[in-house]
Amino acid sequence: MKCLLFTTGALLALSGTAQTYPQTGARSAAMGNASLCLSDTWSVYNNPGIFGMLQESGIAAAYENRFLVKELSTQSFAFGYHTAKAGNIGVHFQQFGFNLYRESLLGLTYGMKLFEHFSAGIQLNYHRVALNDFYGSKNALTAGIGLFYRMNDNLEFGVRALNISRTRLASPEDERFPTTFALGAAYHFSEKVLWTAEAEKTMIHRLNVKSGLEFHPHEILALRIGVNSRPFQSSFGLGLKLRKFRFDLATIWHSTLGISPSAGIQFNF
Repeated sequence: MKCLLFTTGALLALSGTAQTYPQTGARSAAMGNASLCLSDTWSVYNNPGIFGMLQESGIAAAYENRFLVKELSTQSFAFGYHTAKAGNIGVHFQQFGFNLYRESLLGLTYGMKLFEHFSAGIQLNYHRVALNDFYGSKNALTAGIGLFYRMNDNLEFGVRALNISRTRLASPEDERFPTTFALGAAYHFSEKVLWTAEAEKTMIHRLNVKSGLEFHPHEILALRIGVNSRPFQSSFGLGLKLRKFRFDLATIWHSTLGISPSAGIQFNF
């Protein structure tokens, strides 16, 4: 079994899905990971551009059990600190895998509101990939940038680029961490309905189109659905907001591999 999990982890790495991580947080997962324009603590990783618009400090943690296999789980943590004039600074951490194959990421993000409706941010990430004691580990640094523009009260746009440094993972085969470009938009139909859409492209993979919908039937309750085109996945979830706390639950469904439930908690202060 562990040999199978080792192979699965290695295949995930080669496909580039784990080395740069998708957007994190259960809210994002429920909306198909179309979260470039979602302003919350998880934006410290999801888009350093909109992180510059964050109006309060926050701390968040999440757990994803990929395909109901504990060895393929991901633990995530984010902290964002808001300042009135000097911009926002945050840290994030993600860990995926188990003792035979493990990936870790530690990042530092800075975002700043440059104009009334425009913000930008930068991100530095430290990666560690470990393939048990025999194969050893590899450490590397990557950089990312993000932009956010609010056209009006209804329409917003976000841009993110990961690994713009084209950092190399292994020299013999010129294997590199995936470089990812994403363009997203959000439309607020009302205070209760939010729609997001996003197009994401790596240097070697085909375009992935993502979309999500968030509906607030009550001020403390949010219902969410989402979809991805590559690979095709659907998702749904809910959120509860109780004063300064927010609790999120989500499930992503893959037609072949099954479901990946996740949960998260966030506290703003």
